[in-house]
Amino acid sequence: MSTTVLITTANQPPKDVPFLRMTDVALRQITAKASIFFWAAQGVDKIVIADATGGSLLDDSELLLLKKINVDVEQISYCQNESLIKSRGKGYGEGELLKFALENSIFLRAGENFFKCTGKVYCRNFESIFKMIKHNNLQSIFWRHLGEGDSLQQWADIRFFYTTREFCEVNLIPAYQKSDDRQAAAEYFVFHLLNERFQKGKAPRPLLSGFEGGTGRQYFDSSLGILDENCPCWVSS
Repeated sequence: MSTTVLITTANQPPKDVPFLRMTDVALRQITAKASIFFWAAQGVDKIVIADATGGSLLDDSELLLLKKINVDVEQISYCQNESLIKSRGKGYGEGELLKFALENSIFLRAGENFFKCTGKVYCRNFESIFKMIKHNNLQSIFWRHLGEGDSLQQWADIRFFYTTREFCEVNLIPAYQKSDDRQAAAEYFVFHLLNERFQKGKAPRPLLSGFEGGTGRQYFDSSLGILDENCPCWVSS
C-alpha cells in the first residue's frame, strides 16, 4: 500500500502536562511500538515516527525486521519546549511537532499528501479508508469527534486524518497553535477551521484502537451503528 503515515509521539513527556495521565515511559513506548507494528502489518510502506522528546522509538533490529516486509521507517525527533507544553498542553505540543515533521522529514517532502495518526493508535479498517479516499480522489479528509456516540462537542477528531502538506503548513498548524488545553483544545480550533474551508460530508468512520495518553485507558472502539458508515466529516478534492 503505497502511502505515508506520520506517527506523532512524545515518549518521555515532562511532568505536569495538563490532562496527561499516561506518563510511564515504558508503557508509552510499548503501546507506541504496538501501533507501529500494526501499521506495518497492514501494508503501509512508509512510516514517519516524529518524537517530541528527543528519542528514537525503534532500535536497529526492529527497523531491520520492518524492512524485511518492505516497510521503510524514518525516525526524527527534537526536544520540545517543556514550559510551553506544561502551560499550553498536549494539543499545542502536537502542533509544534507537526511543524517540525513537515520541515525535517524526507518522506513527507517527497509527496503531496499523507496520513497522520497519534502515537499509540492504529486504524483497524485502514485498507477500506484508503480505498475510499483513492476512489473519490480526495485530497484531505477529517472526521468529527464523536466520543462514544453521545458526544457532539464542537471538536474535530485529530487523532487520525488525511491531508496535504500545504493545508497542514498554511492552515492546520496555526489552528493547533491557538490551543490551550485549560481553555480551548486544538480539536475546537480545527473544527472551526474545517467548517470554514472544507465541504461537509459523511464517510465510513475510521475504527481506531489503542491507548489515550490523556486518560491512560484504551480508546472506545465499539460500533456506533449507522454512524460507522455515515460519520460526519469534512473533505476537499
